[in-house]
Amino acid sequence: MNWWHHYNRFSGEAFPEFWTGHLASQRKILFVVGLGFDPRALQPLGTIVGLFGSEPASCIAINFSSGFTGDAQSELLRNKNKAGLEKLFAEKLDIRELEPNDSDGIRSISRNTITLLGDVNLSDYSDIVVDISSLPRIIYLTLLNNFLGRLIQPSAERPLASETNLHVIFAESASLDAKIGKKELEPELATIQGLSVRLDEETADAWPKIWFPVLGEGNREALDRIHTQIDPDDVCPILPLQTRDARRADNIVGEVGELLFDRFKVDPRDLIYATEDNPFQLYRNLLAAMQRYEDSLAELGGVRFILSPLSSKGLSIGALLACYENKTRITAGGFNVRTGFAYIETSRYEAASLTGSEGGTPVSLWLTGSCYAL
Repeated sequence: MNWWHHYNRFSGEAFPEFWTGHLASQRKILFVVGLGFDPRALQPLGTIVGLFGSEPASCIAINFSSGFTGDAQSELLRNKNKAGLEKLFAEKLDIRELEPNDSDGIRSISRNTITLLGDVNLSDYSDIVVDISSLPRIIYLTLLNNFLGRLIQPSAERPLASETNLHVIFAESASLDAKIGKKELEPELATIQGLSVRLDEETADAWPKIWFPVLGEGNREALDRIHTQIDPDDVCPILPLQTRDARRADNIVGEVGELLFDRFKVDPRDLIYATEDNPFQLYRNLLAAMQRYEDSLAELGGVRFILSPLSSKGLSIGALLACYENKTRITAGGFNVRTGFAYIETSRYEAASLTGSEGGTPVSLWLTGSCYAL
C-alpha cells in the first residue's frame, strides 16, 4: 500500500476546525515561512497563530530576495508581509538571509537552503509547519524533501509515524498564481538537492525516460526548454481539474497544445488529470502511472521517471510526494527505477497585477507524525 494511501488534508472550513482540535493539546511548534510578496502569506499562518494562545510560537522566515529579483510592487508587498510576521511572532521571529553563491547564482539556492536550516533539530518540536504560500518552488521543494528524509523511516512498518508532526500549509488560488509574472528563466535545469534527476548516468543510458510535466499557465518556454534538455521517450502531461473554472485545463491546452501534440507527439490518451485542491490525488495517479510503465517495460531492465512541477503549489506537493516515495522504495526482480525532478526556475517575479488584498482557500496537509502511527 502507498504511504499516503490514507491521508490527512484539511481545506476551507475544515482548516480552522482541524487546527482548533490539534492545538487543544500542548504543542511546541516551529513555523518555517518565506519572507516574500505573496498576499496570501499571512492568511493560513494567521489563522493558526490566532488559535495558539498567548505564548507566541517560534518562526523562521527565509529572506530569499538576494537570489530573486522583483518589481516595485513586490517590494511593497514584501515589506507589508514582514510587518505582519513581526506582529504575529514578536521576539520569536528569526529572519534568515538566504544568500546565493556569486559563482553559482541561483543554482546554489537549493544547497544553501539546507545549510541555512542545518541547525534546526526537528525532534525539539512537536510540530513543524512549513508555510509555502510565499516561498519559491525550488526552496519549498528542497525544504520538504529534506524534512521528509529526516522524519520518514522507509523500512519501518509505519514509515510516516515520526515523533515530530510535519505539516504543509498554503492558500490555494490558481487565479492569483496566474497573476504573478514569471520573468527571466534560468538557462539550465535547477539543481534541487536530493530531487534532481541525473541525466548523465551511464548505466541508465539505455533505460527509457518517461516525463510527467505538471502543467499550468504561462510556462510554455519552461516546458520547451525542459523537453529539449531531457529528450524524453514518452510524455504524460498532467492537467489540473478545478471546480471553480471548468475550462482551465482547456485553456492550458490552448496555450501549449502545439508543443504537446505536434512537437512532443503526446497521445491524448496519455493525459493525466488531477484535482488541483487535492495533492494526494495527483500523488496516487502518478504512482499508478509509474507502476503501469514498470510493468510494460520489465524486460528493458530499468526506467527513468522525470517530473516537472510547473503548476500550483498543491500539485507541486503531490508531485514531490510521488517522487520521494518512488525514489526510496526497493524494486523487486532486479528492475531498476530512477525518479527525479527536472525543473527550470524563474529568477524574477513581478507583482504589478496584485493589489495585496487577494486571498485563497486555506489548505493544511499533515505529512508525517502521530496520525500515521495507528
